[in-house]
Amino acid sequence: MHYVHGKQVAVIGLGRSGFAAARLLSVHGAQVAVLDDKTPEKLAAWIERAKELSHVKLMLGGIDSITVANADLAVVSPGVPTNHPALETAREKGVTVIGEMELAYGYCPAPVVAITGTNGKTTTTTLTNAMIQASGRKSIACGNIGKAFSEAVFELSSEDWAVLEVSSFQLETIEEFRPQVASVLNVTPDHLDRHQDMQDYVETKGRIFENQKPGDAALLNISDKYTPILSSMVKGRLHTFGFPGDREIQKPGCYVMGDRIELLGRPLIAVSELKIPGPHNMENACAAALMASLIGVPDEAIAKTLREFEGVEHRLEPAGEINGIRFVNDSKGTNVDSVVKALESFEKPIVLILGGRDKAGDFTKLAPLVKEKVTRIVAFGECKHKVVQQLASAATVVEAGTLEETVNGAYAASEKGGVVLFSPGCASFDMFQNYEDRGRQFKAVVKKMAQQKAGKVNV
Repeated sequence: MHYVHGKQVAVIGLGRSGFAAARLLSVHGAQVAVLDDKTPEKLAAWIERAKELSHVKLMLGGIDSITVANADLAVVSPGVPTNHPALETAREKGVTVIGEMELAYGYCPAPVVAITGTNGKTTTTTLTNAMIQASGRKSIACGNIGKAFSEAVFELSSEDWAVLEVSSFQLETIEEFRPQVASVLNVTPDHLDRHQDMQDYVETKGRIFENQKPGDAALLNISDKYTPILSSMVKGRLHTFGFPGDREIQKPGCYVMGDRIELLGRPLIAVSELKIPGPHNMENACAAALMASLIGVPDEAIAKTLREFEGVEHRLEPAGEINGIRFVNDSKGTNVDSVVKALESFEKPIVLILGGRDKAGDFTKLAPLVKEKVTRIVAFGECKHKVVQQLASAATVVEAGTLEETVNGAYAASEKGGVVLFSPGCASFDMFQNYEDRGRQFKAVVKKMAQQKAGKVNV
């Protein structure tokens, strides 16, 4: 725990995480300076909330290196690169730099389940949390989903569970963070605009196991390419999950065995009972079931949750149907591999909407599936030209401007019985506040279009 009473603490980034960190620090008696590059106009909602906090000063429109370097502790929000010049200067002056998740961990009375991976984090976190609650115990899904961890700690007791969705950015700044159960769902290229290379990205994901003890549980995907590297970083009891295929099962776990899911050697449910589509969601279901079981959730509660769970917003979410054409909101698909998983979940004919802010993604990896299933691609956002360059040989690619033009163009190119798949494969920050904002705007455009065409939309 970082003792902060009476200390000068700099919080870098005023947003969901930054505000929650400032509040936690304020409650525990710190003198807090919150710094952000954004102007007050862009942070109006957070400024209003920050007025309620004691001993918190806002310094907006720039991050002052001197203020950070003179602090006793610096707490950085996940969206701020750890090599920011102000943080580099602070480290040179001997200032400890941690993340908001590390700060919150020190004040969390509850044991922690932590879930990371390139894709599937939100679905698996939501599922695990629902399974715990189905058993009659209290848990809160937080971290990179829902509430910031620093906000959730106020509502937790030693009898509860904190179920954390954890990003690689959050893992960059841990020191003592120790989940009793930790899972890396998968690792595929992502955030290479921030991480040095794949080795750095994989090792950052593996830090989730860094402080575990021999009695803690570590989960890895049995078929993931990087599991051999990650398994060497495990310090707790290793369990695996997913599709064994022809591999010999060497660790206890949860697996898709033909037409059923087996949990620690026991039949759990039939694959056909899952409501969420796609092989990747079978892996997510296995990971969640295994984590829940390892902390004592009965099989009955796990199976009931899997049978009833219909998915999370913005992840292969049905967004409506117009004249026999289905619209699917996969705004949370922010990297190329997530688009692969989305395409694997539907049959031809698909019109695919791609684009946004590039994260050094390689769209050529989509070419085989695009040739097989996609009749047209509508590209939008900052990297639409790159989409055209990399996928024009696999399908017809057209460029669009606004989101409304994009959706209208996709609809016009669709066939009855087909799917318009909004799976951008990119970050959202070129045109939207975040992927949630992007997904909700997409659904709003679909709803408006349905009304204009006097068709029926089921949402």
